[in-house]
Amino acid sequence: MSALARLLKGIGADVSGSDKVGNSVVSTLLEQGIKVWTGHQVERLHGENGYVIRSAAVPPTDPEVRECERRGFTSLLYAESVGRLSEGKETLAIAGTHGKTTTTALTVAALRGAGLDPSHLIGGEVPELGGNGHGGRDDVFVVEACEFNRSFHELSPFGAAVLNLDHDHFDCYPSADDLIDAFAAYVARVRPGGTVLVEESVPATVVDTVCRDVQVQRVGSGLFADIRALEIRDELGCYSFVPLIEGRRLPRIDLNLPGRFQVQNALVALGLALLVGAEPAGACEGLSNFAGVRRRFELHTGDRGGCLVNDYAHHPGEIRAVIRAARRRFPGRRLLVAFQPHQHQRTKHLLEEFAETLALADYCLVAEIYGARESAQIRNSVSAADLVAGIRELGTPADCGGEVEVLPRRILEERGDEDLLLILGAGDIDLVVDDLVAAI
Repeated sequence: MSALARLLKGIGADVSGSDKVGNSVVSTLLEQGIKVWTGHQVERLHGENGYVIRSAAVPPTDPEVRECERRGFTSLLYAESVGRLSEGKETLAIAGTHGKTTTTALTVAALRGAGLDPSHLIGGEVPELGGNGHGGRDDVFVVEACEFNRSFHELSPFGAAVLNLDHDHFDCYPSADDLIDAFAAYVARVRPGGTVLVEESVPATVVDTVCRDVQVQRVGSGLFADIRALEIRDELGCYSFVPLIEGRRLPRIDLNLPGRFQVQNALVALGLALLVGAEPAGACEGLSNFAGVRRRFELHTGDRGGCLVNDYAHHPGEIRAVIRAARRRFPGRRLLVAFQPHQHQRTKHLLEEFAETLALADYCLVAEIYGARESAQIRNSVSAADLVAGIRELGTPADCGGEVEVLPRRILEERGDEDLLLILGAGDIDLVVDDLVAAI
């Protein structure tokens, strides 16, 4: 919602809003000149016949929503409002179970490197882009396309990407077929004359639904991929490569982002940028200069020389990628992972995969599960102790870390001077980072 507020203000809208409680996001919006308050303050509403946009967490019975509707405002959910914005722009949408936040930011970086000023909505804070949302001068809109609750079915993109498919959000997609069908419906919404970029491992059935005059381009390492990387070099886990797009070699890209998977993300970002006319050399330079997204392999160094990586990884595939990147970036270091599972349902369904992935570390502390949108029955069906037992069975030392409040002490008790700390999870585990950095 904060990203949308920034975007709308940037394109000249009169924006105001409220949140349940005050926080740093509210404070930042106020500093940027956006009128925000906490709690219900109906008397502060102004105007008529505008739009009232609410998060899915806000019920339609909310007093401010009802007052806006009484005044003739059109009521929209967040996803619906983004869908409307996408209809009037050259919209580039990025979907996938993993990597969409970074790839969305990389797409914006490529466009800016080519001298364009796109609007964007990104599911993470990107310091060099001025935050998570921006209203740009050009007729290009870059948006992270979220599959949760099938939100991405509201979009009408000109260019769409599917980075990968991995079973997640079990409350929305009970089966893998449900997930595939949802992504197929997303790419079916690409406008006539548009293009879909699909990572080569994504099932072909996902793109069977595209319109006849929508082009499909495969991104990957295969010999016949439309977009691929040549002459790949590895410098301590950061990769450099020459992009090849439909047989055309472009200038070398030197990524600052650790992880082999970032090559694929950058190729997708470059391919999308070129769809809307970005100048290739500038786009490649923009990708090379991009410094990253908050909580995506975000590296911190303490005054005593200790190192910590803070990452949003909350799915086994993401955790595996972070651990592998850390091994390449910091060879020989002992990896101490502190992980906060996100949602009991995800933890239960993927318990074995979580254990196998976390066992790749040298030592693991598992915090209490961060619950969201779950029944008592689901919450009681699995615990952090179950995951710890699975990790130990595979031979890796592991312990329960308790609540987030006590986690810094537990981490520091187990930490060796040369250990690399990996703080992983999508809940509130990042609250421990500042205390840990100050101590190492």
